[in-house]
Amino acid sequence: MTKASARKAAMLLRNLDPSTAAELLQSAEPEMLADIAVEVASLENDGQAGSASQEPIREFFGLLHGRRALPSGQQFAREMIEHVLGEQDSREVLIQVAQRLQAMDPFRQIRSASADAIAEALSGESAQAASIVLSELPARKSAALLGLLDQGARVQAVACMAAAQEVSPGARMRIAGVVQSRLEQIDRDKAMGVGAGQSKQRLRKVAVLLRGVELDLRSQLVETLNAQDGETAQAVQELMVTWDDISSVAERSLQEALMSVEADKLALALVEADEKLVQRIKGNISERAAAMLDEEASLLSSPKASDIAEARDQILSVLREMNDRGELQFEES
Repeated sequence: MTKASARKAAMLLRNLDPSTAAELLQSAEPEMLADIAVEVASLENDGQAGSASQEPIREFFGLLHGRRALPSGQQFAREMIEHVLGEQDSREVLIQVAQRLQAMDPFRQIRSASADAIAEALSGESAQAASIVLSELPARKSAALLGLLDQGARVQAVACMAAAQEVSPGARMRIAGVVQSRLEQIDRDKAMGVGAGQSKQRLRKVAVLLRGVELDLRSQLVETLNAQDGETAQAVQELMVTWDDISSVAERSLQEALMSVEADKLALALVEADEKLVQRIKGNISERAAAMLDEEASLLSSPKASDIAEARDQILSVLREMNDRGELQFEES
């Protein structure tokens, strides 16, 4: 089914009640259902779900089925698919729809969060990350969020927006993923009465504790935690090795890790890094590698914050892989 055909079908079905729409789709294949559901959920973002010309039709069907208002596009799509396939058989299609919607617009769910929650989720993120989120929000919510940022971040975020630097789709997806993950964690913490800062501190304590136990026991505990809560398990594994931990990695481990990092990536990662950390890294690479590092650093000109973060993530990825194998040693141990 072409996108244009799916969009036309969605515009028609969105004027109906979900159960009525489902009756028209009883013979549709799951793939076609997913195509139409994605378009149904997308109509509101495109401003086509509530046009004045369609309102009388929607009101008629609303009155016919005893309801004045239809559900949101995403809820409509869910109800429609469940009416066609049944609650159990619809799960796979709904997962596919959610994944496609996220790929089309990674900031979709973030827009529905409160400005306060988004500000909390952006805590510790770069000004460029904040500027990207600000540019993706409706004007009123964007203004409210801007007022919640601290003054330094506020000024830098506005400067980034004014500079209109090009951001790669991958970087946008990564930033949206980080913010969305934190928003979900904030919701879970609120449900348990725990603040976001407290939650991170708690998980960090668990991570450091696991980092210090024997590899076999650690693996068993992580597997158990993953079975209970996959997102928490992933957060704990990432918090076992953070950027700040590099200063306490044993020299031999650090030397081994840095051997697999290219000079240009290392130079990028060290932009705006603490000077003590910079000197420690330089002290654990060869003179030739240090010279190449200095040369690469001299070629950098106003690198993007997202590129710096990506370079640091690459170094952390190497260290975390060593930690997973039980090969990473810390001076504190």
